[in-house]
Amino acid sequence: MPEGLRDLLVGDWWRYTISVLGALILAVGVGSVLLDGQLTTGEAQQVAGLVVLSVLLIALGSRVALDVRDGSQLFRILGWMSLGVLGLGVLGVWYHTVTRTAETAFGMALLFLSVLAAGALFGTLAGYYDVRVRVLVERASRETARRESLDEQQETLSALNGILRHQILNDLSAISGRAELLAAERIDSATATDSILSHCDHMEETVERIETVVDVLTWVTETTEIDVSTAIDRAIATVREDYPALAVETEGVREVTVLADDLLYLALAEILDNAAVHPGPDSTVSVSVRETVETVVIDITDDGPGVAVSPTESLFEPNTHGPESNGDGLGLFLADLIVDRYDGTIRLDETKGGTTVTVELPAHGTVTGATVGGDAD
Repeated sequence: MPEGLRDLLVGDWWRYTISVLGALILAVGVGSVLLDGQLTTGEAQQVAGLVVLSVLLIALGSRVALDVRDGSQLFRILGWMSLGVLGLGVLGVWYHTVTRTAETAFGMALLFLSVLAAGALFGTLAGYYDVRVRVLVERASRETARRESLDEQQETLSALNGILRHQILNDLSAISGRAELLAAERIDSATATDSILSHCDHMEETVERIETVVDVLTWVTETTEIDVSTAIDRAIATVREDYPALAVETEGVREVTVLADDLLYLALAEILDNAAVHPGPDSTVSVSVRETVETVVIDITDDGPGVAVSPTESLFEPNTHGPESNGDGLGLFLADLIVDRYDGTIRLDETKGGTTVTVELPAHGTVTGATVGGDAD
């Protein structure tokens, strides 16, 4: 016997519980006939019916064993089988009480076994189809969710493709213009070179940002326990690579865990970068952490003049930025994309003397500890 078939038939023997029950009922019935040795016409009909019901139960149990691999599904089928046995058992007792069809002990045994086999058969059949329907519904739900996710990814990637083409073409047009001016000796080489290199750097940054967004869209990972303080420290360190003088004030940042993954720091870094570049490189950004019953809330506030985009929710869409901004319009979009992976929310509130971006994430647990981070030098 091939190893795969042997594993299918022998492995997980508990899946054959229903077939074993059917075989046991058949064996007891046939054994009772052999011991009794005498059969009336009515008893012979009962035995024939018992054999048919037992064989059907064995066959149905084998089908269940081949199709059902999950223990919870088998328990559900066994529960239905128990209900079937109980229901037909009550009906059989009532019928026997009214009609007195079985007068001998042998007849009573055949009646009991027949009711047991019939109840188990119909209960198993109902449970099997109940499980099948649930599996099909769950599969359809997953397929619908997958299609929705693919549609969303396709829409986002189409938007990113438009952004990439727009910005790359703009940079290429500027580079081409500077090259033509340089060839016509209408601009000095130093100015042309600086401009061309600047646009080349911008193209490189744009491609890297688009690549990061694509990675976020396609990277599948399970959420786990992530320390908020570690993510904040990493985000601050990332932003300070571009803004060494950035002052960051922290409040309530301690060892609080949320359900997220390693990309959490990147979402916070994008928000911090946005808070640093728009008010100015010498501005002060404050980061505070507070807890609710089920979530952890991170507030990132700058001291700038506010945003010049209405409605403010559009800032979380790709290629959206203020009229005075030279950015690519992907920072807050990328942050929102990452936070949404954790079933979290992100919103922007304008306050007097600044703008606050609030990130709310599902809490995993809280471990009290010393405050980490602190005011920047």
